[in-house]
Amino acid sequence: MTLLAIAWILITAAMARHELDQTTADIGRLRTLVTAGEAAGAHGEVLALQRHSERAHVLTTGPAWYLAAAVPFLGDPLDTVRGLTAGVLKLSDTGLPALADLPHQVDPRTLITADGRVDVAALAHAAPALRADEQAVTAVRTSIAGLPRSTWLSAVDNARSSALAQLNTLYNLVAGAERAAQVLPPLLGQHGSRRYFIGIQNEAESRGTGGLPGVFAIAVATNGRIRLTHVESDSVLSGVSTTLNFGAAYENLYAGADSTNYYGNSNISPHFPYAAQIWAAMWQQKSGERVDGAIAVDPTALSYLLQVTGPATLADGTKVSAQNIVALTEQTGYARFADDVTRKQYLRSVGQAVGARLLDTRLLGARFRGGHRDPTALLRAAARAASERRLLVWSADPVLEGILEQTAVAGTVPASATPYSGLVVVNAAGNKLDYYLDRSLRWQRSGCGSTRTVTVTIALTNAAPRSGLPPIVTSRNDHPRYPTKPGDNRLLVSYYATRGAELVAATLDGTPTTVSPQQENGHPVYTLTIESPVSQTRTLVLNLREPASNGPVTVLHQPLVRPLQVSVSDRGCQ
Repeated sequence: MTLLAIAWILITAAMARHELDQTTADIGRLRTLVTAGEAAGAHGEVLALQRHSERAHVLTTGPAWYLAAAVPFLGDPLDTVRGLTAGVLKLSDTGLPALADLPHQVDPRTLITADGRVDVAALAHAAPALRADEQAVTAVRTSIAGLPRSTWLSAVDNARSSALAQLNTLYNLVAGAERAAQVLPPLLGQHGSRRYFIGIQNEAESRGTGGLPGVFAIAVATNGRIRLTHVESDSVLSGVSTTLNFGAAYENLYAGADSTNYYGNSNISPHFPYAAQIWAAMWQQKSGERVDGAIAVDPTALSYLLQVTGPATLADGTKVSAQNIVALTEQTGYARFADDVTRKQYLRSVGQAVGARLLDTRLLGARFRGGHRDPTALLRAAARAASERRLLVWSADPVLEGILEQTAVAGTVPASATPYSGLVVVNAAGNKLDYYLDRSLRWQRSGCGSTRTVTVTIALTNAAPRSGLPPIVTSRNDHPRYPTKPGDNRLLVSYYATRGAELVAATLDGTPTTVSPQQENGHPVYTLTIESPVSQTRTLVLNLREPASNGPVTVLHQPLVRPLQVSVSDRGCQ
């Protein structure tokens, strides 16, 4: 009898594993279909998921499975399989049918109306259903995450990992859509006009949230339609001061930068809400207008959007496209316009032309509703920019800001205690050489116990050409007292560690160096000023002792022209 029971369990386990593999694939296909707005296909995938999950559940129920799963250690894989089948079945019967119906409520193909307006009413109407979907996915994801992650049967462990990975991706889709449905209608003026400060960050000169704040615009959103009322040079905010105070830790970390009174240093912190509040206060001081929020964007993000809309045209006939906007505004523009005033006027004209192109209601209505292009392409381009911290949004409404802070678009340095790694560089020479800056970060964690060892290796390479750059690009406004060559740079390099971390030792190019810790949002911050000679690499190594945690590390990706290269190695505690 016992042998028959064991044989039954082995046979049904193999069959259940096959069905679970099918459900994992079903969830992936469902996510793709919902994103594409294919309601019919999504409903068909839910039916397939229900069939596979029901079969898997039936195969893993009954007295033999119940008793075998209760056996200590030996029954762990069976217990995991039962938990997987029950969770996926519950999800397929509760949350997923409503999710498949989402394209009927918010069709990406009609989200932008014929006259170029975002259909905020449709978004708001979908919010309650999306909230229920998020709760259903969260409940199942939590139950499966609570199952044993490591049993004596690797095939079961892999099945759990695969299912959890698909659920995590599905959760990100549902949670992102739910939060968008909550915040976009009020942000886009569903119940009255909203005004925003839009700062364009120049990546050729690094600052905490990305690049130097330069040209800016003021936009007004009314019932889903956006228009620009101003496009201005950064000179307009010269000499404008604020009375903002972000506390002692902020003042200690950024002493001397005068960030709340000097627009050029207003975003020296990587925590975007600081910059956003400074921009809002500066514009109100200058114009008397109160803004309801602030947005940061850079030329790379604009290139993603222009890839969808097509190029903008300047008055002289110059085409500003996805392929040339970064070089045009951050490299060749400096060679073309030596005069500061003329160059700023040129950059302002670029901002006006690109803004007009992106907000052209005729373009939006014809291109996206007419089917000549992928109707979701603009949304995907904006999402890509947000995921890279190139599109950041802050709301003056505390409720909306609280929701935004749960997403990447908020650009926050989170105050959580989970593992964290943030490399931030700020140009300390007052030049535009960061256009040529290569950065890499290697994060290695090992050890066991209440603390773990973390080794951080940071490499910074000044890849600027040795000759041929105009003086404004290579200038040394820091006026060093030591000899330098054209192309040499100077960087303020900060590393943000996990809360509670302690620095054990630090070296710069193999030589021991002393770094005093400061704080921002609860994170220890270690800052060094580093000379960066042309064509050379400087290597900073930090040895840290951090509180133990099994969670993955969150890496801050400061957006510059050249992306940060990241390597993560986490030797699990065995």
